[in-house]
Amino acid sequence: MKKIILSVIFLLMALQAYAVQYESPILRVALLNHDPDPARTGDTLTMRFRVENAGGGTVKEVQLEIMQNYPFTVIDGPAMQELGTLYEYQTDKNYVNAEFKLKVDKDAVNGRHELKIRYREKNGEWITASFDIGISSKEFAQIIYVDKAKVQPGKETEMKFTVTNIGSAPLQNLVFTWSESNGVLLPVFSDDTKYIKYLDVGQSIELKYIVIADVNAKPGLYSLDLSLKYESLINSTSSLIKTKAGIFVGGETDFDVAFSQSTQGQTSLSVANTGNTPAQSVSVIVPQQENFRIQGSNSVIIGNLDKGDYTVVSFQITQNTGNFTRQRQGQTNQNGFAGRNNNLRVIIDYTDTTGERRSVEKNVSIQFRTDTTAATARTTQTSFFSGWTFYGIVAAAILLLFAFRKKISSAIKKK
Repeated sequence: MKKIILSVIFLLMALQAYAVQYESPILRVALLNHDPDPARTGDTLTMRFRVENAGGGTVKEVQLEIMQNYPFTVIDGPAMQELGTLYEYQTDKNYVNAEFKLKVDKDAVNGRHELKIRYREKNGEWITASFDIGISSKEFAQIIYVDKAKVQPGKETEMKFTVTNIGSAPLQNLVFTWSESNGVLLPVFSDDTKYIKYLDVGQSIELKYIVIADVNAKPGLYSLDLSLKYESLINSTSSLIKTKAGIFVGGETDFDVAFSQSTQGQTSLSVANTGNTPAQSVSVIVPQQENFRIQGSNSVIIGNLDKGDYTVVSFQITQNTGNFTRQRQGQTNQNGFAGRNNNLRVIIDYTDTTGERRSVEKNVSIQFRTDTTAATARTTQTSFFSGWTFYGIVAAAILLLFAFRKKISSAIKKK
């Protein structure tokens, strides 16, 4: 009999406990998902939770809070959200979804990091839970084109590209290429592809090319298509970066200046554009200098001078003879020029194809022609008249001598 009574008592107690549990609310929080998965360092992470009431009683004014611990920081909203009322589990209103946006620290290391939360019925005791969130470093590279902005046609030019790992994870198997769609600019001594086996975080590498622009290329700005493909060291996934860089083909040119002729103080110079780009607004200037005197204007405006073209300019130039030792009179070389050989300083100002004003200085060896025929005539004439003067004096002396002797003879006879 006692056994039966004890069994009934235990049964009643169990039923009472079950009834109490059935009538009491039970809060549970589950992590539905997070995006991206895995989380990336420096990125924004969207977290989605489900809060449900698994018990039989109603829960009012439910609160859920993200406990901000490294490397997670809540952004775009409060760290604690009010979720309202959750009814018993038999109803359709016994759960609610909550969403938070978190910033992952850019310096977080690879691996799993603990994210802590807490929840409660308002004014109730906090319940703490934690979740492991996988974080992978962010792979990202950047192409920096810093070396050359201008290439002269027909001239070998070294051009450098810099590739930098600006992410937080190492990169491997990088492939860099570039191209110019018009074929104006091409690499020489190598193709346009460079390979990089490994690039650590924060590391940069220079990729060098020798390039030549077409000598007949029209001066102007050309677009380079840059491409960089790389793999993650974590999961070997590939990424591709495509970008553009501008490069100007053209720029400076060069000139050759040669002595043409000199007659009666007029000195002519030939000016040729010997470079591979045209020159605009060309001016030729002969500055004042020690050995020469420029009379009248010392500058001549030519205008535009295409590559390979030339023109002739003239100046009134005389030599400052006081600065030199004169040669012996009548001494000339086989070309009829005085043996003096002097350098004339000439400046050429022009605008290059980039619009920049530039100056080129040249030294030109010039010679001044002397009038040797006139000098010889004057010498001959002087010698001619000098000879006749001498003979005239001698003849006059003889006549005077004969006249004097005749006088003396007449005087003797009279005596």
